Amino acid sequence: MPDTMEVYTGIEVTVEHVDSLPSGGARFDITAEDGRKWRIDLTRDGETEVVTTWRDGTLADLSVPEWLDDVTARLAQQ
Repeated sequence: MPDTMEVYTGIEVTVEHVDSLPSGGARFDITAEDGRKWRIDLTRDGETEVVTTWRDGTLADLSVPEWLDDVTARLAQQ
């Protein structure tokens, strides 16, 4: 079930757990209010790798927002 969180910029993002990684860690979809979406892998060591990105449901080459570190830090604490 997706969760929402507010990042330090004031926007809300939706975070959904997609799958567990075989090497430990997990894959998440993170969706911003404006329709941008990042699929990330978060390792058990707290490292983040962007797998793919979308804008309004279409594959897109999006940059990583500064607030993504805030989201992944919260996820790593859970």
